[in-house]
Amino acid sequence: MSTSEGNERVQQTQSPIREQGDGAPVVLQRSPLAGEQSGSLSPQTSQSGHGKPFTVRAEVDIVQLVLTLASIVTRTWRLGWPRAVVFDELHFSKFSALYLKNTFFFDVHPPLGKLLLALAGQYAGFEGNINVERIGQEFPASVPVEMMRACPAILGSLIVPLVYQICVESGMSRHSAAFAATLVLLDNALLVQSRFMLMEGILIFFSMLAILAFLKFRNTTTEFSVRWWFWLCLCGFSATCCLSVKYIGGFTLLLLVVLAAKDFWLLLDDKSKSDFILVKHLIGRLVAMVALPVLTYLGLFYIHLSILWKAGLHDNIMTSAFQASLEGGLATLTKGQPVEVAFGSQITLRHTENVGLGVGAGSPAGGHPCWLHSHAHMYPVRYPDQRGSSHQQQVTCYVFKDINNWWIVKHPGRQNLIVDDPPTPVRHGDIIQLVHGITSRALNTHDVAAPLTPNNQEVSCYVNYNVSMPAQDLWRVDIVNRETDDEKWQTIKSQVRLVHVNTSTALKATGRQLPEWGFHQIEVSADRLLQQRATVWNVEEHRYTRVHQDGQEVDLQQAELIPLQPTHLSFWAKLYELQMKMFISSQDVKLEHKYSSGPSDWPFSKRNIAYWMSPTDNNQIHLLGNLTIWVSSAIAVVCYITLVVCYLLRRQRALFDIPESQYRHFWFLGELFVGGYLLHYVPFFICDRTLFLHHYLPAVPFKMLALTALGDHLYTVAPRNSLLYQMIKFGAVVLLSAALHNFLSLAVFTFAIHAPSTQQIKDLKWLQTWDFLHH
Repeated sequence: MSTSEGNERVQQTQSPIREQGDGAPVVLQRSPLAGEQSGSLSPQTSQSGHGKPFTVRAEVDIVQLVLTLASIVTRTWRLGWPRAVVFDELHFSKFSALYLKNTFFFDVHPPLGKLLLALAGQYAGFEGNINVERIGQEFPASVPVEMMRACPAILGSLIVPLVYQICVESGMSRHSAAFAATLVLLDNALLVQSRFMLMEGILIFFSMLAILAFLKFRNTTTEFSVRWWFWLCLCGFSATCCLSVKYIGGFTLLLLVVLAAKDFWLLLDDKSKSDFILVKHLIGRLVAMVALPVLTYLGLFYIHLSILWKAGLHDNIMTSAFQASLEGGLATLTKGQPVEVAFGSQITLRHTENVGLGVGAGSPAGGHPCWLHSHAHMYPVRYPDQRGSSHQQQVTCYVFKDINNWWIVKHPGRQNLIVDDPPTPVRHGDIIQLVHGITSRALNTHDVAAPLTPNNQEVSCYVNYNVSMPAQDLWRVDIVNRETDDEKWQTIKSQVRLVHVNTSTALKATGRQLPEWGFHQIEVSADRLLQQRATVWNVEEHRYTRVHQDGQEVDLQQAELIPLQPTHLSFWAKLYELQMKMFISSQDVKLEHKYSSGPSDWPFSKRNIAYWMSPTDNNQIHLLGNLTIWVSSAIAVVCYITLVVCYLLRRQRALFDIPESQYRHFWFLGELFVGGYLLHYVPFFICDRTLFLHHYLPAVPFKMLALTALGDHLYTVAPRNSLLYQMIKFGAVVLLSAALHNFLSLAVFTFAIHAPSTQQIKDLKWLQTWDFLHH
């Protein structure tokens, strides 16, 4: 793993650029151990006047070049095969097409990866015409499959040279760098994930680029130079790009922010630094690691929302205000409608939060919009638990637009159900009645337990049975997002809470699904806890009841109408709503899936995922880690932590086995590689959602780097010609040989080169938990 050259640790020395005041030529020199050996350029000018006026000397690391070319070849070979949907290409190809059609869509992941796919598709002339509905279906001829897969493939192939340079910059030998890069090259899982329209290849590229930039920044000795600023800013920018592909990438940013903060903390102890210099260091880190990431993240979402300005199939996930800001869809339905809700208005009330479907779904944080609804059916006299109901008319929240969703806003002191001319607007604090448009019964609640949430009151439309149960149908309009206490109730814009006057409870969609007698619609109840998002509604569709004179409709005067164009919603309002929806929707309900797996299965590659299978033979593609690499790397992480603990315990007893510089270097690499691995892996143990093997991939390069760092350290501290010294060299050769054998054996599931026989498939099932397919 190492040579005698690798025994010397990097001391981070670099000669600055020297400028002579008499206009003498500049000489740029770099230390051969500063991490710039590979492909570095050293421009020099002749000072004697006898040589050439300008020469360039290029140094090429042949090993790194060969590994890079091998990575590009393996990631891009036969990219067009299969020309069918592979796993999550079903989603990401559609999202890229919607970008090209400017059509809004909703996804729980940030937009950068999908934007890059769309950019590649646009470059190849793709116009967004795609119609695929299942994994394995052939892409239409208009889809440039090779070009769109080339984007993650090229970025995924660059992970190999990045890992190589990370090892060099972290002070490891060139042999160790080649060892780590070869591990990445031979890992079947990283290769498969980079060959298709998937996100992890792009995410890991930015993650490794951020790690490399951070090491380059730390190794730059000239403070506040252009080079110093470049690597620091690239670190913050790359880490933000990693976060902007998938939120799991945020752990890379967190890791680097913590390490940068620690470096600054240690810098405070340097008495040679003035207070002014320390303040400059602090500002520099805040600009590059906080301000730049925030601006980058906001900029990407600004691009995302600017491109998607048309209504689409996913826009009903968003609030009415968001939908009305998109061209088409709800904006078409609401254009020309009155802005201000008045007494006599006909309205539909939509819940501002989407509701989940299923009993016990909890708070309305699912993915279905719903509207306040009633129909000519009564609550059952008794529920299955023998509780009695009021047997009044059912009130529910319905997930489809329906004629039974319309209500009339009635003034309590008047009998007419039409709008005055001019209209009398409803304001914050006004008392109203809500009359169901079809059945003409008023919205009501009383001290009767709700069907599914007995701690809340039942909500119904009042039926007069001539019994001692009077109508309690007065509601106070509480505008939640009002700017003044005299604000008018507005269509779409105003978020209102309807508070029952008699019982001081608020109208609420519970998110629970009623049984068959309630047509499986969503339960509506009245809750004494007012301040919650589940009690907030808004008017979506609105019209004024016309005044008829001699059989003719009379247009109402002085009524402000919604403009014919989509309504404006600020970028900040859109961003806030979209982010809230993304965070809530990412908490998926845990579902069973044949290829799902848990974090305990991942380190040793116990599970696989079937990505694609030919409909005619046994040709198939699986996401499956290289067993040799994954097992040895997982063991190495445990050994690394164990060795750190041993060093700490022995140092407590004043037993210093290695020099202080070596110890600090080993500790730092542990923070970077082992810490990075644990940050990207451990949080999944508390994640209550369906998980798959690909969620583990961002952590995989970190454990490979931890394995390499451990071997390099042991090789360095081991006495020459000792048994440990020889074992490390022999072990490295054996491990790479076994990894190559695993890679070639599993290549049939990586590249889908040919259709294996049933017996070959059984022979490759090295673990009982692996699940391959065969016809």
